[in-house]
Amino acid sequence: MPASRRAASLLTALLSGCALGPLSTPHTPAEQADIGQAQSALDGLHGLEAHFVQLGPEGDIASGTAWFEPGHLRLEYRSPQRRLVVAGDGRLVALDAATDATTRISLSANPLGLLLAGPIRLGGAIDVTDVEHSAAGLQLSLARASNPAQGLLTLFFDVRPDGSLLLSGLEAVDAERHRTRFRLSGQRLGPGFAPSLFSLPG
Repeated sequence: MPASRRAASLLTALLSGCALGPLSTPHTPAEQADIGQAQSALDGLHGLEAHFVQLGPEGDIASGTAWFEPGHLRLEYRSPQRRLVVAGDGRLVALDAATDATTRISLSANPLGLLLAGPIRLGGAIDVTDVEHSAAGLQLSLARASNPAQGLLTLFFDVRPDGSLLLSGLEAVDAERHRTRFRLSGQRLGPGFAPSLFSLPG
């Protein structure tokens, strides 16, 4: 598959997930506590910079650096080819450095939009469809409450030594059950970034 089509396929798999499985049921007190702790972790997610590894639906691997502020995301791919993805203001723009091709996608009906609509609120407009907790981490699956068929996004958190949570990855599943996962490492939280970092290219 040509590099440009593979890049478009990865973006489609990430952004076109559909909610698979049953809708959420009322949460137990333990699950409610987990959701509250995850909410606290997301509330503190400002000025995040991290290395990422992306595993695509066909087993292909890409990597680079990610920057995140509530409502904004920047991904600079360095391997296997250079590519820039910037998301914010309801849109995602991807620029392939090798071909100079630009892809633009609306986030209004895509699962990634659950993270980029501004402050993240687990409840109300965002439905927590599944909660799984282990000694090492926590994962939450999210869907848009008004239309869960628009997408399913799972957030992964590591448990730090002090018991707090740190976002360590995310995964989207498309209608054909193709999975695209991002694993974060070397996370650093800071005071924030200049708005120009998230200026949409093109």
